[in-house]
Amino acid sequence: MKLKIQGPHGLLRETDGRWRLLPEDASSQPILETSGGPFVIGRAEDCSLVLPEGERFRSTTSRWHCCLLEDSGAWSVRDGTLSPLPETGRPKPSISGTLVNGRRIGSETTLNHGDSIEVGPWRFELLLHDGAPAAALDAGDILKDVAGGQGRRVDAADPKLKETFGQLHELVQRLAQIPSIEESLTTLLSYTTGKIEAAEVASILIAHAAGGFDVRLAWQKNLGRVPDFRFSASLLQSLPPDQSFLLESKMQTESESMRVQDISSGLLLPLWGKGERLGVFYMDNRRNGHTFTESDLYLGSAIASLVSLQLTLEAQAKITRIEENMARYFAPDVVDRIVEQSADGTVIGLEVQERDVTVLFVDMEAFTEMSRSKTPREISEILNPYLETVALVIQREGGHVNKFIGDAVMGIFGAQPGETDQDPARYAAQAVRAALKIPETWAAEAEKRRLPAPRVRIGINSGRAVVGNIGYSARLEYSVLGDTVNVASRFEKLAPPNFAAVSEATRALTIDLFEYESLGVKEIKGVGKLEAFKPLREVS
Repeated sequence: MKLKIQGPHGLLRETDGRWRLLPEDASSQPILETSGGPFVIGRAEDCSLVLPEGERFRSTTSRWHCCLLEDSGAWSVRDGTLSPLPETGRPKPSISGTLVNGRRIGSETTLNHGDSIEVGPWRFELLLHDGAPAAALDAGDILKDVAGGQGRRVDAADPKLKETFGQLHELVQRLAQIPSIEESLTTLLSYTTGKIEAAEVASILIAHAAGGFDVRLAWQKNLGRVPDFRFSASLLQSLPPDQSFLLESKMQTESESMRVQDISSGLLLPLWGKGERLGVFYMDNRRNGHTFTESDLYLGSAIASLVSLQLTLEAQAKITRIEENMARYFAPDVVDRIVEQSADGTVIGLEVQERDVTVLFVDMEAFTEMSRSKTPREISEILNPYLETVALVIQREGGHVNKFIGDAVMGIFGAQPGETDQDPARYAAQAVRAALKIPETWAAEAEKRRLPAPRVRIGINSGRAVVGNIGYSARLEYSVLGDTVNVASRFEKLAPPNFAAVSEATRALTIDLFEYESLGVKEIKGVGKLEAFKPLREVS
């Protein structure tokens, strides 16, 4: 195994066999070599590779940062100390983590030739053999010939396919132990090029719902990940999505790129999940002259099923994370409606539009003064339960939390994604109902947690507002803008402690539902004089 340091740094082998990293020393050799593991990397002097010591490195690298482990010629990396701590029975993790190919690892991770390993500010390339690293590959011309080969449909009930699945028992067990989808896909491609003799290159090409394909991952036998894999997306789009394409014999017409790469045959397999086309599992042959056989078709189809399963699991995990994130801002019924409509292929209307809404602002009284007398930890122990309590009340009453601004909460009623009908009176009633419940709910929650319960002030206003995705393509926020929002924010400052100040627009929509008391006519900055009202109780 060899490690190549990236950047203008050097590696020095000392008399006792240890290696030392020399920063900004291009005169030393850039590659170290070791014949076996464990190989420990860190700042401690007993490490296999000793990293630089000093104040600026102590915040990014640990004394025993990570270790490379070897088992029958296969290498893996694990973050933290080599030996477990007696108190926990686990290795002590490093201060900044260990990254493989830009991803922070959470457990022991299999390594492949060409992988990047990052330890604090230091980046290494792993070299497991003397071959040149995988270069850019272009499969554009190759695809034309492969697609012109023999089209085949492989039935899921085919006995040959069932027999092939039985051979993959050990692989399936390995996949079950791998924590990340990316590593699972890497394992499947590595397994493919190892078990299918003709497969010099294997790639997962992902289909878009709107058309076109992207490379998810490409792998070359004995060389590892292919950094730049090119292909014809339009050709793939034109192929029947439920057929495999097997080119068994030497290609009849050879372009210059094919002669250089010595392509002899290829195999395309469909990737499907939950009734939808996920993409294509692509394989071709380079240099060794082998051709794909019918047995390769069945083994490849079985592996393609495992690839499809991994992609489906990844998509489901993303949906689950999206649901969890949406549930923090929207009421559960709204989240269910968005997910349901998305699953049916309905486009959720998040475009900017003008709607009738009711806006509610909640602010904690004297929060700034309280912050000066408490530690950040003490503040968070009060603030987080408070924000959670307010958000839950807003959601239960049918609104959604638009944003947190320090100790302030902005709630919106009537701007739910996917909602087509408008009912301004209902939105206003929901907001006033929430305003009546927030002070008493927060006081009860604070008492239960034995926390101080600072009083709150609430402002409410109803009217037309601009609703939708606000921002730019890389950073959009579903939000509400306009005078309706500004007035609600101003009214919050007018509210008595633990009460709400409601505008005439909101009161007019709910006059038959709630009992109000006038707070008088107030000067609203940037607006003028408006009368404010305090809701006292809901009329039975």
